[in-house]
Amino acid sequence: MIKIRCVLFITLLISFQIFSGQKSTIEEVIDKITQKHFEDSQNKGLSVGIIDGDSVQFFYFGGKHIKEIKDVGPNTLFELGSITKLYTVHVFNELEKLEVISRTDLLSKHLPVEIYEGKKWNNQIRLVDVITHTSGLPPFSSTRELEAIKGFNSEDPYKVFDSNFILNTLKELNIISNYGTVSYSNFGYGVIGYVMQEVTSTPFENLFENFINIDLGLTNTYLKIPEEQFTNVATPHKGDEQVPLIQLYNLSPAGSVKSTLPDVMKFLKYYLDTYDTSHHTKSIVSDQYPNADGIVPLGWGTIRKNNIDIFFHVGGTYGSNSIVCLIPEKKIGISILSNSNLNFSLSSVIWIASISTPMISTPKSSQIPFSSASMHKFKAV
Repeated sequence: MIKIRCVLFITLLISFQIFSGQKSTIEEVIDKITQKHFEDSQNKGLSVGIIDGDSVQFFYFGGKHIKEIKDVGPNTLFELGSITKLYTVHVFNELEKLEVISRTDLLSKHLPVEIYEGKKWNNQIRLVDVITHTSGLPPFSSTRELEAIKGFNSEDPYKVFDSNFILNTLKELNIISNYGTVSYSNFGYGVIGYVMQEVTSTPFENLFENFINIDLGLTNTYLKIPEEQFTNVATPHKGDEQVPLIQLYNLSPAGSVKSTLPDVMKFLKYYLDTYDTSHHTKSIVSDQYPNADGIVPLGWGTIRKNNIDIFFHVGGTYGSNSIVCLIPEKKIGISILSNSNLNFSLSSVIWIASISTPMISTPKSSQIPFSSASMHKFKAV
């Protein structure tokens, strides 16, 4: 039976005490990371991208289906899982620029009156609360939660999220018990997708195409992979078992993006290039919203090391895992994509960054102060 679980994103793969104090090139670091990655014979493919100022480097390892057939390359499509949420926030931000929506809007402003009438959260939950996972909306990230939904099918667990599910769930929600506290919610991003569709009278897929595919030029980034691109898919793996691409239906804004490494790096570079010149770009990455657990940015996770802000997000599906990282102050961006259901180490990303930025020392695993909003990842295994 397929299990849906939300796990803490913790440093698992690499013991960096082994490498601390060593002077290494980026290539040497990548080599050590891939050696560690492929020590597990079940791992198949891996792509690593690094932005350092104006330089962008790409590294490809393993296979789309079998590790020994080394066919992972620039056209290989990986599932991004919850990194999708960064793309959803980007679409939201573009609509906010057009003044058709605001992060400070009450959620109820964009819902039919019969959904929120008489509810205690009517004048409480804002859209920014939903985006920062502090709204108190249900997560729908465990098997137990999904199995309780009428119509649940373990072979296609997210099919229950049809066009009526979001509104019906909100209508049945009377009390928000943990408003203002970080509680990761895939459902919340389904709600944000619904709201954006309502204010624009445009399907989310079309909004994604306009603001991601066309405006950013990400022509190899998809919510649903076209048939002619199937041969480029890095087949997701749970151990040695091939598993299907995830289908999220109306939760698509939470985790449906598939993309190539060059497109992911282009997305990160957009944020690095516009960070100092665009208020809206900077507001997505670094605006901080107080809550009961501290502060949370819009969509991104954050840590601070040696007075340098590091922003990141992780993503996982049934059989894929990924991580992206931005260090705007140093113009560094990093992405690691894999078609195996393993956990990546944030330490590995920081370590790669430290090669370009000596001020960022590699932390011990136990010393990484995660923002609590960022310690969870979307996992569908």
